[in-house]
Amino acid sequence: MAHEASADASIPGTARTPTLSGRRVVLRAVRPDDVADIVDISVYDGVTASSAAEALAMLRRIEADADRGETVHWGVCLAGRDTVVGTIGFYRGFADGTGEVGYVMRSPYRRRGLMREALALAVAHGFGPLGLTKIVARTASDNAASIGLLERLGFAPQPSDDACLTFALHPALARISVNPRG
Repeated sequence: MAHEASADASIPGTARTPTLSGRRVVLRAVRPDDVADIVDISVYDGVTASSAAEALAMLRRIEADADRGETVHWGVCLAGRDTVVGTIGFYRGFADGTGEVGYVMRSPYRRRGLMREALALAVAHGFGPLGLTKIVARTASDNAASIGLLERLGFAPQPSDDACLTFALHPALARISVNPRG
């Protein structure tokens, strides 16, 4: 299993955000000083930030969600570096033991397998310490890379009543391999 450590509890929303380390990526709490690196991938309720001020406001909303126990939000960093190259987390609460995972990677870091490792770490944390019994993910029907990623990890398509595709994963069906660093 991946190394876990507590985040800086003095930063709002990070007290319950453990650091998860894999072979090539580290998931850690997103901090206000990361905002400049993630404006283009900052999204809240389907709206993408168009400025650092909007991205910071979104981060504050995510921190408030985390403080209420409704979200776990990580920045994805390359192992050995502290710059956030993507984000991943569980959003929209944890009703009935279900977590909705969402993720986004900055374009220069896509198609390298980094999000696969990040998603495997998040799934392992979801089924492990969070005690989830199901993890769901939603993606656009034209996002072939995301669909392929979800299917490779064992997520199965589910009926959906909107334009997005929905996938679900149960612990027994997960195809994850987490290679912790060190």
